[in-house]
Amino acid sequence: MTGTPRRRRRAAGVLGVIAAVLLSSCGLPGEGNVRRVDDDVVPYRLLEPASSQPGVGDRRGRPRRQPLIFWLLPDSRLVPAVVPATCEERPSAVVTRLLRELAAGPRDDARAAGRSTALPPESTLVLRRVRDGVAEVEVDPETAISADRLPAAVGQVVLTAISTSGVRAVLFVNGGTPVRVPLPGGALVDRPVTAADYKELLPAWFQHFREPGCSER
Repeated sequence: MTGTPRRRRRAAGVLGVIAAVLLSSCGLPGEGNVRRVDDDVVPYRLLEPASSQPGVGDRRGRPRRQPLIFWLLPDSRLVPAVVPATCEERPSAVVTRLLRELAAGPRDDARAAGRSTALPPESTLVLRRVRDGVAEVEVDPETAISADRLPAAVGQVVLTAISTSGVRAVLFVNGGTPVRVPLPGGALVDRPVTAADYKELLPAWFQHFREPGCSER
């Protein structure tokens, strides 16, 4: 380090103060300065073992710009997991693949990490088309889903589909006719639904992102 002895002493003093502040704020083992953080605010499933599904965050803590699939936690929240797809692929092909995975349900490693689905095993989800940013998804209205799990099931489909590039909303149809679906509060709508409609089903650490996946700005 160059400079006068006084400047060198001043620089060393500043570095010492910064180090002391960092150590005191983080807390060292054995100091008893431990603060519990609620699971809700721990981002990107950092509490999960490394062997579970890949994380959804990049080094800056933002969601990856990558299509996502949403699974159900025991407390009825929906959480994302990355899938082997990219934002550059054709939207209809990606949505078709994601809907197929949703219908199949989470794999064994995801189930071991506490993931499940509100969609019954016999669910059929077919993408009819993507037009003007709206994915039309064919559903069977006779599929048996309990009323309390239906908003979560719809939310899984919506949040998963709109994580694809070029998709901003989902319209549920049967034979080309819009099907009424429930919002989290219980209201029934037959319009295209968006991420904002099911935002409250997401964990707190994910809610401030406008849209997940490829659509995030």
